[in-house]
Amino acid sequence: MINIIRTGLDASNKEISTISHNLANGSTVGFKKSSAGFTDIYSQQVELRDNIDVGLGTRFVSSQRNHQQGSFIQTNGALDLAINGNGFFLAQGPDGSTNYTREGSFSIDNEGNIISTKGDKILSETGIPLNIPFRVINEKNEIESLAEVRIDENGSVNSIYSNGSAMVVGNVGLAIFANETGLKEVGMNQYRPTPMSGAARIGRAGETNFGRIQSGALEASNTDATAEMTKMIKAQQAFSGSSRMLQAEADITKRLMG
Repeated sequence: MINIIRTGLDASNKEISTISHNLANGSTVGFKKSSAGFTDIYSQQVELRDNIDVGLGTRFVSSQRNHQQGSFIQTNGALDLAINGNGFFLAQGPDGSTNYTREGSFSIDNEGNIISTKGDKILSETGIPLNIPFRVINEKNEIESLAEVRIDENGSVNSIYSNGSAMVVGNVGLAIFANETGLKEVGMNQYRPTPMSGAARIGRAGETNFGRIQSGALEASNTDATAEMTKMIKAQQAFSGSSRMLQAEADITKRLMG
């Protein structure tokens, strides 16, 4: 009996840990909440007539990520991007590997590359890092400096220069997956595909099944603080109840052994 009660304590503790993580990231841009999954444990007791399933407690299975879209925060930043609909941005790390994220708080590094808050290069739909020249030479052989960057809903990155010259440097790439809940989190709101998620399908905003880009906005965490606090109270009550049961069982065992 003690072992069964301990599984209840472990389950409640895991639930509390998951909820705490959700609440701690309630203000993190692009964060996606998780829920803990559990399964019942059974053994089979053989009787003369029938086989009877005997409960042996519960077991943690995995944390499942909820990729439901969060609300948008208006920032008016030229390189703050949110995806309205399906899709993930492509972020290339220093080792050349590509991760996927919904966190669109981007900036430009000293070389003109559009980068994430982690410093990863943001890729186009062709897998090339998006690079914005700080200076260009116009048709009059004049040097023009970068004045403005505009990104439209289809992900086209337009750079505008001091004397009015403009050019499209590329299109923001997006990735979609057959089963996005199967993605593996690798930290900093970034994910990698797994056999469960399927391989990434790369495209651009506005194409079939791909969302559109909203410039000047960021996607907020999809954590509902009120709902998470309600779940936290239930998990804490379950933990407290299991603790009292464990203490009662230990007292009974001690008396029987005495």
